[in-house]
Amino acid sequence: MFTRDRASLDAAGIWVPGVRLEARRGTPGERSLEARGLTYRHPAGDRDALAGVDLDLHAGEAVAVTGPNGAGKTTLVLLMGGLLRPTRGTASYSAPPARRVEGELWRMPARALVRRVGSVFQDPSHQFLRERVDREIETGPLHAGADPADARRLAHGLMERLRLGHVAAANPFTLSGGEQRRLSIATALATSPSALLLDEPTFGQDRRGHADLLSLLDAFRGGGGAVLFATHDTLLVQALADREQRLAA
Repeated sequence: MFTRDRASLDAAGIWVPGVRLEARRGTPGERSLEARGLTYRHPAGDRDALAGVDLDLHAGEAVAVTGPNGAGKTTLVLLMGGLLRPTRGTASYSAPPARRVEGELWRMPARALVRRVGSVFQDPSHQFLRERVDREIETGPLHAGADPADARRLAHGLMERLRLGHVAAANPFTLSGGEQRRLSIATALATSPSALLLDEPTFGQDRRGHADLLSLLDAFRGGGGAVLFATHDTLLVQALADREQRLAA
């Protein structure tokens, strides 16, 4: 059946044994984000959730953050996205082409941060704010100062690219898990950030959704964007990552 009906199964988005997805490898450019001695302990914690991590993320490359549950993958993504204040160490943004460090990410105003880093949460519903899919995508650009007509055009293009056009008027919370994941990535891309940070980006995707996301992330990297993604998805690591940052439990 897998041999005879492979094309039909693939078109329906069903994973078929032996399928391998590939993306071209990136060519790293100027440093975009850097972490030095990055450490975080939760306020009520008795040990560090993440301890002493050094990481450079360059334009035009994709870095996979891997490791067992509890190793701090999500914490690292949140810190590098400026969404947590480190207990010790720094996470900073460097502006190309002069590698000028603009400062620690957690200190940046939201309007400045969204132009530099786009973050995709592990649970996509945690970042939805609006009552319609199209308006959800428009929110970031509008708050960053975009013209409303430009924001609408950008949202339309992203919805078409991520197969969300048919749910443009739907409430984000009524979407399927896979659709919510694609919407969360669209909202992160909408402000044209220099770096894209994702936590388990392929969770809940069928094969077609997985391939769409791989293509989108590959294109973002190919355009000079930096990609940092935390994942247990070995297929995504093999297909996309230029290198791997493995965290120990």
